Amino acid sequence: MLTGSMTGAGHLMSISQPAVSRLVHDLEHELKLALFQRQGVQIIATDAAHQLYREVERHFSGAERIREAARAIRLSTAGYLHVGAMPNLSSHCLPEAIGLLLRHHPDVVVSVHPDSSINLISMLRHAQLDIAFASPPPDLGGLEHDPFPATQAVCVMPKDHRLAGKKQISINDLDGEDFIALGQSSHQRMQLNGAMLEAGVKPNIRVETMHSSSVIGYVSRGVGIAVIDPIAIIGSQTSTVAIRPFTPTISMAFSAVYRRPAPRSIVAATLTHLLKQVVADRLRALDTRIPRTGRRKPGKV
Repeated sequence: MLTGSMTGAGHLMSISQPAVSRLVHDLEHELKLALFQRQGVQIIATDAAHQLYREVERHFSGAERIREAARAIRLSTAGYLHVGAMPNLSSHCLPEAIGLLLRHHPDVVVSVHPDSSINLISMLRHAQLDIAFASPPPDLGGLEHDPFPATQAVCVMPKDHRLAGKKQISINDLDGEDFIALGQSSHQRMQLNGAMLEAGVKPNIRVETMHSSSVIGYVSRGVGIAVIDPIAIIGSQTSTVAIRPFTPTISMAFSAVYRRPAPRSIVAATLTHLLKQVVADRLRALDTRIPRTGRRKPGKV
């Protein structure tokens, strides 16, 4: 899965290519699954292989966590914190918060796993994370959460775009526009799709991306406009884009999610507090770039 070939896997594992082929054949036979399709010297992983690999990664992640925890104990450190975070947080806000955390807890070892909220919650339920900064599930069975203030989506576009002359962008303004969309599973995408359907609006979707943190890159290159959460804009190069309020309200809510009844560590609680402060500070700075239209200012944490 890592090298894309039997030969590459052999080099990585310091065994022969025939030995790798035999191991894969035996595994497929034991699991009764076709994991790879052979095309000459190349192999292509099947959907079953990708699904299995994700499960294997989770188990290896747990094993690696044990090794790191043992290392922390050997070094007599203050502890080990395994953190999961949505990509738009892990790019800029979380590194800043962790930097502040380590000033107060210099002996803590922090491991960060960026992923979608769905995967992070699954890892948390399987005790592979101590804390997840993610959108909490509707059913919190076995979990508890500390919510962050909800944010409202904004519209971003190239500075020379015809809509940049408006102080506020409405759902109707999107009709027929080249558009950068979030993945179908995104909660914001679902809200936006509902508003578009109700208004009879059909933008021209040019790019669909799973991570909102990559949207500014497409917008700044003139690929299209987008409606995204302002947290995804933090830390991006925005000198070539215009940011405008958007109606109707498309909100994003996320929380610090913990397992229950496992006690919250002081370090995890401190990181949550620091991340709230960083997010609030960065949103206030971003707010100065958005034209005033009677919008509610970002609330204090």
